[in-house]
Amino acid sequence: MKKHLLFFLFFCVSFAYGQTKQQQIDSISVLLKTETSDSLRVKYAINLGILTDTSNPLYAEQQLKNALSILDDSYTHSDQSKQKALAYDCLGIIERRRNNYDKALHYYLTALEIKEKAKDSSKIGRSYHNIAMLFRSQGKYDKAISYMKKALVMRRNDSLDYGVSLSNYGHFLYLKKAHDSALIVLDSAKNYFTAPLYLSDVNRYKAKIYRDKKMYKKALELHKKNLVIYKKEEKIERLASTMKDLAYSARKMNQFDKASRYLDSSEVLAAQYGNKSLLGHLYLERYKIQRDQKNYKKALFYYRTYKKYRDSSKTLEQSARFEKLVLEFRFKQESYRDSLQASTEKIELQRVAKTQRSQKRLFAILFFLAVIALVSLFFLYRYKRKIALRNHQKQELETELLNEKVNFLRFKTERLLMDNKMRIDFKKELLDTIKDLQTKDSSSGVIERYQTILVQLKNQITTEKRLDSVSEVNNMSEANFEIELAERFPTLTKSEREICHLMYLNLSLKEIMNVRNATLSSIKSARYRIRKKLDVPKGEELELFIRKLL
Repeated sequence: MKKHLLFFLFFCVSFAYGQTKQQQIDSISVLLKTETSDSLRVKYAINLGILTDTSNPLYAEQQLKNALSILDDSYTHSDQSKQKALAYDCLGIIERRRNNYDKALHYYLTALEIKEKAKDSSKIGRSYHNIAMLFRSQGKYDKAISYMKKALVMRRNDSLDYGVSLSNYGHFLYLKKAHDSALIVLDSAKNYFTAPLYLSDVNRYKAKIYRDKKMYKKALELHKKNLVIYKKEEKIERLASTMKDLAYSARKMNQFDKASRYLDSSEVLAAQYGNKSLLGHLYLERYKIQRDQKNYKKALFYYRTYKKYRDSSKTLEQSARFEKLVLEFRFKQESYRDSLQASTEKIELQRVAKTQRSQKRLFAILFFLAVIALVSLFFLYRYKRKIALRNHQKQELETELLNEKVNFLRFKTERLLMDNKMRIDFKKELLDTIKDLQTKDSSSGVIERYQTILVQLKNQITTEKRLDSVSEVNNMSEANFEIELAERFPTLTKSEREICHLMYLNLSLKEIMNVRNATLSSIKSARYRIRKKLDVPKGEELELFIRKLL
């Protein structure tokens, strides 16, 4: 319900605005049709263009061009240059609002050229002001500030015009994020105004600064003051812009419904005078409202609509034509200066062009070096990867060979264990047989002999049992032991490593001799070699050294 009421309110304002102006437009149109004097016809046509530039820009453009055709054909009055410059300025304003920046600049520069020929400093200041506003619309704030400073110099004698340029200069400083400097300039600009409409511009710019400082309540108060002024003064364009600013502050305070209503009202007003730039920003603000409310489907729709407006108003072709017009104007200005100054500026332009060419060459060289670096890194990465793959394959092969060796040793050990068990079983049977003989034979010599045999057989059985247990342990640890020993002492042979392992398991020389099926002298020789290769200190047992070592 509130939304409909708000729409109705702004339609009423628009209607009232149209009624008050329409009477002026109708009366001037009647006078224009019946007037025969060229000077009055030009004035009436220009006034119609000024009155209808927001409500009916096409009609305004037609009237302004009619005025220019009269001025070019048969106009003989002294105010010809003044009226021409005014008509071109008005056409520039219309094209700026349409975001046709190249055409707008063409009209502004044409007006400036006429004023410079007439040497009218106050009017030249107006042109500088218009060009500064155009650069501001383009987002070229440094150029905008430069032209606005020129406007301030030219308009110093007219307090009202000076105040207008000064307030816009403060706005440009705000756009450059120099908030404190902008506030100082805007407070100074207020001293030059008495009319509420001019004070509203200062309020609007200060509200933007407060908004950036997140002082949204202060911003809202200033925007609402302006809203009252614009309704009273019937400024539809400014009403639309202020509604957009109110929507921004309301969104920042999470008042999303109120923000949406402000945007709806602003869109109704902006559509009347075809401001594509403002309409695009309205859709951008709608996108932000939906995004903050997490309505991502609607947010995406509004963002795509905003992009369409933005892309249609800013194209590369337009920027190229814009820069071309700037260069043409500079060339015309140079023709009015003396030859020395013109030569100096040409040299400066050549220097700038040479610098730009040097920069381009530098960028090309840096790009080429970057490409080389990327290619080198790519090949280095491939080489390292290939090396890593080879090492991995080599390691897998070594591991496979080592596993085969361990499996072979395990098989060999298991076979020895089986043989050993068979010998133990045989010796047990032999022992049992001898015991039977001992009980049956009473001869003391035979008995003594049998007892000796029994003792030896018992010792042999004990030794082989111990070897059996040692072999079971050996089955689990021999592979790891030999690998570690081979890594730390690569000079040891396979046979010497096996003997070290048996000493590590605490086997005696005789037991090692039996396991290895070797003579005592060969085992002792092997011990001597092992001692030398391990660099065992004198007086230290070899077996203890091996246990400490591993």
